[in-house]
Amino acid sequence: MSLHEVAEELGVHYMTVYRYVRLGYLAAHKEGGSWRVARSDVEELRKAPPSEARRGRPSSPWDQRLLQRLLAADQNGAWKVVQAARSSGMSPGTIYREMILPAMAQIGDAWHRGKVSVAQEHAATQVVTRIVSRLSADVARRGISKGLVVIGTTATDMHTLPVMIAADLMRLEGFDVLDLGSNLPARSFAEIAAAQQRLVAVAVSVTMPGQSEEVTATVAALRDRVDVPIILGGAAIDGDEHAKLLGADMGGRTVDDILPRMLELVA
Repeated sequence: MSLHEVAEELGVHYMTVYRYVRLGYLAAHKEGGSWRVARSDVEELRKAPPSEARRGRPSSPWDQRLLQRLLAADQNGAWKVVQAARSSGMSPGTIYREMILPAMAQIGDAWHRGKVSVAQEHAATQVVTRIVSRLSADVARRGISKGLVVIGTTATDMHTLPVMIAADLMRLEGFDVLDLGSNLPARSFAEIAAAQQRLVAVAVSVTMPGQSEEVTATVAALRDRVDVPIILGGAAIDGDEHAKLLGADMGGRTVDDILPRMLELVA
């Protein structure tokens, strides 16, 4: 259905339907430059329209609203969903944990199952990267600094987005963070870390499996230059034991697996 057809079906103005799409209430995709909507999604919206949701009926979860805009590669719409969440009182940390990370996990799972194409996954990742860049402006270290954390990836890991999100979540816990991004040669990573003042930890993001040799080399280079805990985190790290096998001091799959222990280090 076109947006005009949806508006007629629901008995609302065209711009109301357009706003539903851009805020993630109504799933839509573009065909030939025009938004198209599945009739089944219109029926779902009819059952719980946003106006009724505000009066107590449950609306679509925030992560689902964001997910729809990501799958449509709708950067402006995705940002509007994030802005709406912020206006509702949601903190940047909650937006990361309850919107962005769950939506991206669902896209990754759908990609593995063949439900989402490589092109869709790539486009969604680019949209999220831009959203995180804008959301980071609202992220600031609170109170007295707990020290500096340097974070980046190995030379064989090109995934910048997990580093950006982890860096912001660490900042929200009171750390200063130097985000070095991705594709870092081991010696360069270690050289930059060694030059920092008030360094309390170095974190290495490991998103993809099959990097054991490079991860080990990076940890060894860091160990030669810094005398602080070295942390491995990411989807390719199974936990502390795995991280220690690779030469690090601690590790986990997510930043929330690691943050409590980081805070213990500086308590």
